Amino acid sequence: MNAWSGQTLFRHASATLSARPLARVLKAIVMFSPLLLAGCSNSVISRELMSGAGNEIPAEEVADYRVAHCDTIWQHDEREAIDNGLYWLRAMDCGARLAPEQARAAAQQLNGDNWQTAFKQNILLDNATLSVAERRQLAERLSRFRADFPSGVRPLLQTWRERQGFILALADERGRYQRLQESSDKQLDTLREQQERLQSQLAETTRKLENLTDIERQLSSRKQLSGELPDSEAERRSSAAKSSSAAAQEPAAKKEPDPE
Repeated sequence: MNAWSGQTLFRHASATLSARPLARVLKAIVMFSPLLLAGCSNSVISRELMSGAGNEIPAEEVADYRVAHCDTIWQHDEREAIDNGLYWLRAMDCGARLAPEQARAAAQQLNGDNWQTAFKQNILLDNATLSVAERRQLAERLSRFRADFPSGVRPLLQTWRERQGFILALADERGRYQRLQESSDKQLDTLREQQERLQSQLAETTRKLENLTDIERQLSSRKQLSGELPDSEAERRSSAAKSSSAAAQEPAAKKEPDPE
């Protein structure tokens, strides 16, 4: 607003009415009206400009890497690319299309000790049939650069690291289950061998018992036979003695002379 406010002008007009004719008062009002209007309009325009400047969001152009060529996407190392989440999403899409041998070859060609190189190698080797030790090594290497992650792609990197952590945890659980399974199989094999050995011992013991039973049966039969043998022998000897006595008496009877 101008220095002449409406209240000041009113007081000035009132004083003029009391001192001067009405024509001079009207002339003064007409003279100061443009200044009042100009001050008000400038104030309104200034407020509109200030409010518009406060609400305006600065325009920022972001490169769209969704159609970038997979053959050259790994060579991008400029800040415009590595700070762009679309670039990394496209890199993940391209990495998933590579064969394991191609992915390993592309990862070996990347040189650099920084977070973007570590992330690229993680993406390339994610589908390369990694061992648990290799995957853990890649995850640890990427974690060493977590302080250097740009704020624009930090959520994406955090999600990737959590995914790798879940994969490693699942692999550890599978390994633990496999070890338990192998231990159980070994215990079952040991129990099976013990069972076979006990069955063999039982069969051997049973065979020995059967042999002992046969021996006892034979001994019992022999004892019974030996108990019957004395009577038969006595009868045989008695009959033999009788036969000998009869044979001795017959010659004696023949030698006696006939009485004349």
